Amino acid sequence: MIVARYAVSDPGKAAERSRLLDEHKAYLHGAAIRILLSGPSAPPAEGKGSPAIVMAEVVSLAEFEAFSAGDPFVCSGVYRSVDIFEWRPSFGLLLESL
Repeated sequence: MIVARYAVSDPGKAAERSRLLDEHKAYLHGAAIRILLSGPSAPPAEGKGSPAIVMAEVVSLAEFEAFSAGDPFVCSGVYRSVDIFEWRPSFGLLLESL
């Protein structure tokens, strides 16, 4: 199953985000799940939260939800919103590698 997490940071937590960035990256790199792609968007407009996406291949949605809950950015409230959903890709150059 392919899942995606779309998270938007809270602009008021920029200092916390900066402080936890290395810990967040280490958490992603050390993941027991298979992360396919991960990264932030281009810098947001002033006062807007920065979106970030993680796409992973997991056995169940619950497995990814547990992984996400342990992310330092999630634990500390750096993200204003976090949406997790199953994604069913049906077309594209990367589809063959999934």
